[in-house]
Amino acid sequence: MTKQEHALNFIDKMLQPELRPRIQQLIEKKRTTGPIVVEFDPTTACNFECPECINAGLLNKGQFKPSRAIEMIEEFNKVGVRGVIFIGGGEPLAHKGMPEPIVRASELGMSVGLTTNGSLIDRYFLELAEHVAWTRVSVDAATQETFSTFRPSHIPNSFSKIMRNMEVLAKIKKGILGFSFLLMERRLPNGETVTNADEVLAAAKLAEEIGCDYFEFKPMVDDNHNLIPFSEKVRESLEGQLQQLPELNSGNFRVIAPASVQHLLSSVSSDQPKDYTTCPVLELRTVVTPKGIYPCPYKRGHEEEKIGEVDTPFDKYWPSDERHNRAQSINPSTDCMFYCIRHQPNVLLHMLSGAHDKGLDLLPYMVETNLDDVFI
Repeated sequence: MTKQEHALNFIDKMLQPELRPRIQQLIEKKRTTGPIVVEFDPTTACNFECPECINAGLLNKGQFKPSRAIEMIEEFNKVGVRGVIFIGGGEPLAHKGMPEPIVRASELGMSVGLTTNGSLIDRYFLELAEHVAWTRVSVDAATQETFSTFRPSHIPNSFSKIMRNMEVLAKIKKGILGFSFLLMERRLPNGETVTNADEVLAAAKLAEEIGCDYFEFKPMVDDNHNLIPFSEKVRESLEGQLQQLPELNSGNFRVIAPASVQHLLSSVSSDQPKDYTTCPVLELRTVVTPKGIYPCPYKRGHEEEKIGEVDTPFDKYWPSDERHNRAQSINPSTDCMFYCIRHQPNVLLHMLSGAHDKGLDLLPYMVETNLDDVFI
């Protein structure tokens, strides 16, 4: 498999030799010293006004001060965080302290991921090219007309600008560049619908043309992160395109999709029942925002789901009883009926932990994966 194909293979990532000690801690039900990955929202500011934005209610409500953002990066490092994803309710590159937090995380030896709308990449070409392991740009269109419909902003010729930014970055980057496409459908006042689904294939071809390493498409979710089933209009639009997309795969380019796409295409329900009552993956990955610490992106912005505050140093809070007890109180069988991409890693961890309780240590017998990707 290429590194692009491994992007969504979390089981393989967990079986990397250097991550196994952390996995073993969870199997033995020991407390982790810190997560492996932090999704870090440096700001809630955004220069786009996307109607379907899952974080619309969180936007433009504050950011970390530049000095505090750097402190947070250093606190992550103290507890052994291996990867930091700059992402957010807002546009991470709109943070006033950029690009220093990205550069600092890289200097401390942490891998850096970036999810962005792409409009501000040109401010930091050199820093992103040098210090970011992967950049994923949320585009969701193949034309300016569709882009303006689903990703409106006050930026003139926004689609062309972002394509240029991506094309320049593709030529100088050391890491991986991805083109992300969220399948959207909007109901109009007259009862008809408009969708971007017709442009999936064209967008994938464009991604390859401008030098991306992969093209990713995924389904919409509602405010509670439940998958929104594909309408017949979207299904019909996708049918022919899905047959042609694999033809674009080559040595340097891959079309990838999360399992949720196939789940919606083949399942009568968008739910994902779970028969386990704790989420060990919460010990491996967390979300830090200006408003607090959340167990996962599905809970971002839900005040009742918050597990910590950011005025306490992260390296002090993570090992605390308060944080541990809050994480342990989350019951996926009742709290997380939505489709979760961490479900299969959780199933594996519970299986390994159950075997360990019976005196069987199975992890050493699982095939090691030769990867260099900490973003589990």
